[in-house]
Amino acid sequence: MMGTMARNPFRAIAILAASLLWGLAYAQDNEAYAPDPPDRAARLSYLSGDVSLQPAGEEEWAPAIVNRPLTTGDKLWTEQDARAEIYVGPAAVRLDDNTGFSFLNVDDDTIQMRVTAGVISVSVMRLDGGEHIEIDTPNVALSLLRAGNYRIEVNDAGDSTVVKVSEGEVQATGPSQDIVVYAQQVVTFNGIDELVAQHSRLGAPDEFDSWSLERDRYDERAASSRTAEYVSPEVTGYQDLDDNGTWSSEPEYGYVWTPRYVAVGWAPYRYGRWVWISPWGYTWIDDARWGYAPFHYGRWAHVRNRWCWVPGPRHHRAVYAPALVGWGGSHGGHVSWFPLGPREIYVPRRRFSNRYLERVNNSNTVVVNRNHITEAYGNRARDILYRNRSVPGGVTEASRSTFASAGRVGNLRVRDREPTVAQGPVSAVAPQIAPLRESRMGGTARTNVRMPPRNVVDRQVVVRRDPPPSAARYARQPQVSREAARAPSERTSRAQGRGPDSGTSIDRAALIDRAALRERADRPPRADRPAGESTPPTQSSVFDRRALSDRVREDRDRQVREGQLQRDLDHQRRELDQQRQREAASQRWQRQDSQVRETREQSQASSRDEQRQMRERGQRQPEVVRQTEPRAEPRERQSRYERSSERAPVQREHVERSPVQRQQAERHDVQRPQVERQRSEQPRAEQPRSQPRSEPRSEQPRAEQPNRPGGQKSGDSRSRSNR
Repeated sequence: MMGTMARNPFRAIAILAASLLWGLAYAQDNEAYAPDPPDRAARLSYLSGDVSLQPAGEEEWAPAIVNRPLTTGDKLWTEQDARAEIYVGPAAVRLDDNTGFSFLNVDDDTIQMRVTAGVISVSVMRLDGGEHIEIDTPNVALSLLRAGNYRIEVNDAGDSTVVKVSEGEVQATGPSQDIVVYAQQVVTFNGIDELVAQHSRLGAPDEFDSWSLERDRYDERAASSRTAEYVSPEVTGYQDLDDNGTWSSEPEYGYVWTPRYVAVGWAPYRYGRWVWISPWGYTWIDDARWGYAPFHYGRWAHVRNRWCWVPGPRHHRAVYAPALVGWGGSHGGHVSWFPLGPREIYVPRRRFSNRYLERVNNSNTVVVNRNHITEAYGNRARDILYRNRSVPGGVTEASRSTFASAGRVGNLRVRDREPTVAQGPVSAVAPQIAPLRESRMGGTARTNVRMPPRNVVDRQVVVRRDPPPSAARYARQPQVSREAARAPSERTSRAQGRGPDSGTSIDRAALIDRAALRERADRPPRADRPAGESTPPTQSSVFDRRALSDRVREDRDRQVREGQLQRDLDHQRRELDQQRQREAASQRWQRQDSQVRETREQSQASSRDEQRQMRERGQRQPEVVRQTEPRAEPRERQSRYERSSERAPVQREHVERSPVQRQQAERHDVQRPQVERQRSEQPRAEQPRSQPRSEPRSEQPRAEQPNRPGGQKSGDSRSRSNR
């Protein structure tokens, strides 16, 4: 045999290679199933200022980047004048400056957050029955009971927590008591071992509250947009689609979304980077502001020379995927990939359960046959034809170093090799390339990264639910007193027929440790708790929903009664104020009426005086006319006088005259034609200058009147004619 192999070296090499390949395939087929990853991941959607990130399992800090998925164990720190926003499930978490934040657990039905210092705001749009959202601080654990808006403040020392509830309800669990905080309330928890609660009311919003409110309004508009009609609300990042693209209907795929502004030669999964995020592996982070939902959910299709995103079924709960792409293999030091099309099977890098494989595929594309999923999962999708692989410009290729070091693919991709890549081998599984440090951190190393204080990073918090083992070292259960630990030991002794003095040694330390890990149902309430606080019953626990609802109902009834009394007092105060205002208004109106009346009387009296004076002047008018010597007037005034004389009889008909006045009027009517005839016979040039009609003409002789400028000659001629 050895001689045969020596004579045929190429045959020996072929047999050895076949054996290695068969062994590798056998090992892959018999690979142990890994625990299923969670169905969702958090999204870092907004950054302002210096925000640092410490990925789970790492000791170094790196600058945070937008659209990075966050999961259990990831930590964030915001520097002075910095802010950040995170979307996780139905909640939007916003961080103010100088805030230490991390995720203790993110899975299918639990969101457990850890706040060691700073201020956060949490807005929950919806909260299903099986959903559990918990915010843990150094001295109290907060469980959100309803959808609403919450604000949590932790001081730098870590011994004081302020809980502000604008809408909703939250249950605070401390080392010694449980308190339910309702809407429009503020509770400050001071102390670590001995917790003291102080109640107050909400005040005016600050700048951080205004910013959070503005972001909430943006989410509300997105919830009623056109995108919400076609995309499941479980799809993280759908809020950015309506402002950055258009929806259209395609006969084959239904409603699809097309990005509005993209670069020339753009293709899905081209402008961004690959980052290693456990437990999924290589994860795509896109550079576009809207680039989260279309690259972790749904599929991409090339229709009429344009790329369209096809969302999954809206009635399915969306399942997060690191990148929905097919791989062209690793050859020649390069890695290539292309977007998956509708109805094409996504195969994760690690072997998860068939149940997870069905969920992640059926929630992101049309329902796929289970047999196809099993077949693709069994042979790792080596013989499947992918439609987007043959689309011109659909395949993206980069070097192994760029791929493994989180380099920006858009500028560093390999060009002019698409026909060769399209004809090469294909696989649905990511290449087995070990990630570099840059890939785990999310980019190249930087020396000016802002890190939080060490005491803030390592500070423990009070938890209500046990987090995963990786985050358990940052959590502690509420302390249990020795009286609470002694009660179960005595019950155990009585059940076994032994008393405290039976001679059998009892491991008190072990009992205390077990009691500390038990549910908090057996802990009796504190005797020194004020009666006004919400006192839980003796047999109460986190999961005792009936006891919790009873306590919530009692507290609500008490607050309703107090609120009704306060509303009655406020109503009486408002009525008294309104009565005072009405009395003041009536007095003001009376003063105004008296002033108006006096003004009216004065005006009426003045008008009566004017009318009386006018009547007196009207009675003296005929005497003036009778004593005035007739005089010549210009033709224009004569015509006006004639017109006025024609109207005069009509006006005099309305005046009641005495007999003396009637005689004077008749005499005046008889003399008027003679006066008019004399005026008409006089020459025009010899007529004297007219005087105002209101002034009576003087009775002096013509010779004694004073001479006027320019009128001496006319006066002499008139005197000669008279002689």
